[in-house]
Amino acid sequence: MEKEPAFIIGNGLSRKKFKLEKLIGQGCIFGCNALYRDFTPDYLVAIDDKIIEEITQSDYPMNRFIVPPNEEQYEPAECNPNRPRSNAGMNACFEAIKKGFKTLYLFGFDFILENEISVKNIYDGTSCYGSETRANYHDNGNRVKYFEYMAEKNPDVNFKFVVPRDIGIIHKINSNNVTGVFYDTFDPEWDSELD
Repeated sequence: MEKEPAFIIGNGLSRKKFKLEKLIGQGCIFGCNALYRDFTPDYLVAIDDKIIEEITQSDYPMNRFIVPPNEEQYEPAECNPNRPRSNAGMNACFEAIKKGFKTLYLFGFDFILENEISVKNIYDGTSCYGSETRANYHDNGNRVKYFEYMAEKNPDVNFKFVVPRDIGIIHKINSNNVTGVFYDTFDPEWDSELD
């Protein structure tokens, strides 16, 4: 029997106006990095030292805070021989898969977008979110390849990107178990305009 869905909350601007509270009770929520400042997910995942330190000094429950083993914080050599650093969103997906979830809805995973907001973050300019942690547009292609790798390695998992309808061009992800849904289909109250 399939478990309830998992919601993986990235911090890209595309999810800015979505009310995360609507997900409570609908499935298991995995958040990334500073999400805990505004919303308490069921699990929180981080891999960067500064945000890990901030979270450990916060009131977020440590028994639900996941820092993946160091080996898992880098892309596998079979995916990319250079083994670049992973990102909390990808690691949150892996953690949901480890817990047996077979349907993952992905919010704020903006590396799939081909526009100027694709490398912006809801927490830009706040503590732990300076220029040293910022992704650049060229990272997006590598992240798409890494995501394809994860999807291929987990063919029994359904990955569903949730995006605004008017978001523009999306990087193609070549995998049969990766689909998408618009916010206004997922949630009729969605307002797709960004500030």
